[in-house]
Amino acid sequence: MLFISWRKWTGMIVDIGRETDLPRRLLEGELLYRDIHYLYPPISPYLNATIYGVFGVGLDTLAFSGIFFTALMALLSYLLARKLMGPLESSLAVSAIILLCFFKPAGNSILPYSFATVHAAVFNLAALLFLIRYSRSGKIGDLIISGGFIGLAVVTKQEFGFASAITAAAYLVFRHGRELRELSKDLFWVSIPAFAVAAPVYGIFFYLVDWRTLIYDCSLFYTNVPESLVKFNRWRSGFDHPVASLVQMTGALAVGTAIVSLFVLASDTTRSLTFKAAAAALGSAAVALLVLWLYIEDWEGSPLRAMPFVLTAIIVTLWFRRGPSNEERAEGYDRTVLFIIAAYSLLILFRAILRVPSGGFSGGSYLITSLIVVYFGLLIWLPDAVGRLTGDDRSRQRARRLAVVLAVLPIIGLAVSFSIRYERKFDHPIETRRGTLYTETGNGRVLEDAIRFIERNTSENEVIAVLPEGNDLAFLTGRRINLRHQILIPGFLDRQDEIEAIESLERADVRYIFVVNRPMREFGGEAFGRDFYETLGEWIEESFRVVEVFGREPGEEAVIGEGPFFIKVYERDSAGRSEPGESR
Repeated sequence: MLFISWRKWTGMIVDIGRETDLPRRLLEGELLYRDIHYLYPPISPYLNATIYGVFGVGLDTLAFSGIFFTALMALLSYLLARKLMGPLESSLAVSAIILLCFFKPAGNSILPYSFATVHAAVFNLAALLFLIRYSRSGKIGDLIISGGFIGLAVVTKQEFGFASAITAAAYLVFRHGRELRELSKDLFWVSIPAFAVAAPVYGIFFYLVDWRTLIYDCSLFYTNVPESLVKFNRWRSGFDHPVASLVQMTGALAVGTAIVSLFVLASDTTRSLTFKAAAAALGSAAVALLVLWLYIEDWEGSPLRAMPFVLTAIIVTLWFRRGPSNEERAEGYDRTVLFIIAAYSLLILFRAILRVPSGGFSGGSYLITSLIVVYFGLLIWLPDAVGRLTGDDRSRQRARRLAVVLAVLPIIGLAVSFSIRYERKFDHPIETRRGTLYTETGNGRVLEDAIRFIERNTSENEVIAVLPEGNDLAFLTGRRINLRHQILIPGFLDRQDEIEAIESLERADVRYIFVVNRPMREFGGEAFGRDFYETLGEWIEESFRVVEVFGREPGEEAVIGEGPFFIKVYERDSAGRSEPGESR
């Protein structure tokens, strides 16, 4: 997959400008939060800045870093899977993870939309691994190491830290029950290293940056979250239309039930389950078709949408069946391990709890352990269940063979499909001073024209502005961005913030501003300068003139949100200057 997707890891513009340019600004001496607005904890940008400092500022530097951390995720995923399954089953599970979580063309982990999710996923998988080691060894050292990795996740991405911390607490309650003394002792040993890692990091920034900036402006602890971000997360979680989301989850559960029923029907050599399996298959298929009819434009039919139902059922079942360690392994797997992985899987999916994606842009790092559970169910639990229900070893053996086939076929299909999509979707090469990349077919020429314009008309390290986002244009050309907000998401700036942004651009005597056709409907606003940040937009219209529109024919109207992708180039008009905040 690395070979097939080589240098095709980013579509540019959306989010990637923040990931590439932010570490460079930190390396040059700017301070996170105070000088550059940022919503997440500080570890990832400073880690990438350190990597820049060691290996040089460039796209390949970040890409090779992404390859390294992706390989770590694959290794840790395999080690976790091996706690439940054998080598073959674990390899199949990790193959699915590599495809759906790491290399889906809609979003990969090599140059991800957020390196914080990749780094935090690595820390969380390591924390789970040592928590499982503790469940078997009882050694406090394993628990302390797990706590240390939880602390690293807490200072990398908030929801990842919360998920691993709550998983550890849930497991310790699962382990000790009402033995409050043992429970308290273990909670102490896991929380102290987490606190020891996280507290100094946050303490440094509370010392260096005004606390109101961290709490109210950057919403570092989910405080004073802008309504636009609330709207986005409500959509992403499925709570924007909760009834529809639950109905679609039910449809996904029906799809999964139909697949399992057909599996049982094909595995049963005794034919004792034929009627029940056929009835379940027909009934669940009817439910799935009904949901498809109701939501044909909004539902892709992925059974992964039902994972919250499945994980909750697993957790509740295991909770009431918990017992001594030797008893837990009597069924051929460790119920404690399954509980830990299922609990974490449910908690990490919380941000997308009613709209679980199938990997890619908004789901890759959140779906890793869920796929381990899916492959455990398919390759281990389901064949054994067939054997128990039929009382026939031949049925069990057939079920295991069919399970392997059922596991392999989608892996092959996805690998072929993704390979074709990489080849067809990313076919426009762009060479820049910061690295070479392949961009999407429709946008490649527009992006290359903008990059060449910047190279011809501006000098190295000159300050430009790309609005509402797209700072990778500056990064790839060796130019600079000086705005505090790297992405102008609606609702993040008030009028005073807009005036301060204008003053920053005036102080740098910015000559060129690039406005991209990037509608932000997911945040409640469509067009920059029209639907949000009108003050900044009016200043640009008064102080600059349009000199180029890449992606449009001469005279063709260029309206954000309409038509193909374009980039509008504004050049400073010395005759049209106005003071910041002055109305037209």
